[in-house]
Amino acid sequence: MDNGKESSQQGVPAELEIQLTPKQAILLVVLSIVFVVLFGTFARVILESVFGKSEWHSPFLLIELLIIVPSIVILKKYRYSFKTIFRFNPVSLSVVFWSVIFGFSVTIIGDQLDRIIQAWFPMPDVLTQAMEEIFLTPNSIDFFLILIIATLGAGFCEEMLFRGLLQNILEKKFNLKAAIFIPAFLFGLIHFLPWLVIQITLLGLALGVLAWRCDSIYPTILVHSLNNLIAILYIRFHSPELDSLYVSESLVNPTFVLLAIVVFLFSGRQIWNCGRLKPALNRDSFQD
Repeated sequence: MDNGKESSQQGVPAELEIQLTPKQAILLVVLSIVFVVLFGTFARVILESVFGKSEWHSPFLLIELLIIVPSIVILKKYRYSFKTIFRFNPVSLSVVFWSVIFGFSVTIIGDQLDRIIQAWFPMPDVLTQAMEEIFLTPNSIDFFLILIIATLGAGFCEEMLFRGLLQNILEKKFNLKAAIFIPAFLFGLIHFLPWLVIQITLLGLALGVLAWRCDSIYPTILVHSLNNLIAILYIRFHSPELDSLYVSESLVNPTFVLLAIVVFLFSGRQIWNCGRLKPALNRDSFQD
């Protein structure tokens, strides 16, 4: 992609495309997280004081999507190109297809890792029950809204911030490994649950490699959204019959895990080949 050409077409000077420094980008992400936490806490206190405790969970999940708002406001003020900064670059249908397959495998591998970590470092029952209560809401409309917000909403907003804005800027200034790791680690931290940091950070690393290789967040949005979708549907609809096939002694059935690893490697390779960057852009590598 010729950034100068794209910028001139959109009326945005090429030199404005990458004026944010890594420190500024990291600070912007941190401020975005703080903004959501403070605003969400304030909104919950006000709403509960006025209307009482609500059985609806979707409005509070919706607040979390505001994490992208500070970045949009600042980037708009300085007339940055959203397409370039957030990495909304088109990808081939092959990448889309293999990203979906990749998403299924990542979800199963992540589930197994989560079960192993929980066996050694279990989350308190009160937190587990509180999280499950959200997705087990008897209100079907509330659940549908939760499903949309937690899949498409979180997929778009979080990927725009971490693999779009932050990683995109870090790649131009930092070593590639650091540029991928820092957003992935912050991505793990924003969930504010130490029992989930490792597995979410590893998911972030996989998403970071996809974003870098394809120079686009569309594949990462697909994988991220699919991972959340499957997790939510499993919590709500799993049954003893399903668990008898999928679970073996509290862990994922080894057959499913082995199959997921094979699919992960194969689909990842396909995305790697389909998403091959132009030589001029592929100036960094994991071998550096």
